Order: sequence, then structure tokens, then C-alpha cells
Amino acid sequence: MALRRGFKAEANWYASSLRKELDIAPHLPLCPWQLAEHLGFPVFPLSAYIAVEPDAVAYLRSGKGQKDFSAVTLSAGQERFIVHNDAHDEKRQAADISHELAHGLLLHPPVAILDPSGRRNYDRAMEEEANWLGPALLVSDEAAMHIAALGLPISKASDMYGASEPLVRMRLNVTGAYQRVANRRRYA
Repeated sequence: MALRRGFKAEANWYASSLRKELDIAPHLPLCPWQLAEHLGFPVFPLSAYIAVEPDAVAYLRSGKGQKDFSAVTLSAGQERFIVHNDAHDEKRQAADISHELAHGLLLHPPVAILDPSGRRNYDRAMEEEANWLGPALLVSDEAAMHIAALGLPISKASDMYGASEPLVRMRLNVTGAYQRVANRRRYA
């Protein structure tokens, strides 16, 4: 399924505008926890629920269960909040929280986690938008250009932006950062 027309430009606008609101240069890293606080989205680690559901939390935080849960946006009335799996490494948590923030920024309506038959309720269009905007928040177009212009190794850029190496590589590829930097140098 393709993203709606103009969505990629909209995602770039969000990444740039939110950095401006937070007084962060367009090419610098954006902390998703700081962004969540700025947007008024409470973020709770899964481990905070161990007293309520010890078996479920223990399962989701260990071994095979870790693959079953990354993060979710829940709502209580008009308030939304994010629960994320704090057993994942920090870069994965950052991506998961950014993905959930993308749902909120895009005003995706909350949906029931399970459909009436007990299967996961999944809106493909909303997930694809969040899958695009979440990484764009972590590594903006300007950040990708900065990484390419400096010739930073992917591993160093990953550490600098608090994002996984595959996410950084994906953002460099989809923005065409290396080619754009080469073109600028050629015509400068």
C-alpha cells in the first residue's frame, strides 16, 4: 500500500517543525522521550505494570515474548498514553516511542487492540504512516544530509541519533542523502 500523496513531505515538515519547537537545530538528534513530554504524551515502561499483571509482563519482557510487544498507544477518555517494552535496547525503545508519537501527531483515532474475533486489529494505512513518520522524527532529512555530508559511518550515526543502524541506513537511502550531497558538491 502506498502512502497518500504528499505524506512524505508532511513527515519532513513534522520532523523539522518539532525540532524548531524544541529549539533543536534541524540536523541534530531528537529525543523521543523529550518530544513525548513536550507533546503531553505520558510514556510508561511495561515494567511499571508488573504488580498488576506479573505473568504477562514477565512474559513480554523476556525471551520469546519480547517479540510479541514493542509499544502501544492507549487512551483513557481523551487522554492518550504510551506503554513501551523497556526490556528492548534503548535504540529500539526510541523507535517504538517515535512510532507511537507518530500515531498521535497524525491524529490517528484509537482503535481496539483486538477485533471481535480476537485477532489483532490492524489499520494498514495508519501503520504505514507511523512507520514512515517515526523514523523521520529520529533522523530528519536534514540529519540524513548531515550524516552524508560528514561521511559518518553508519555505526557512529546510529549512536549519535540514538537510532538503530538499519533505521539510519533506511533514512539515508529514502532521502537520497548521499546522492544529494554528491550533487551539491558537483555543482558548488
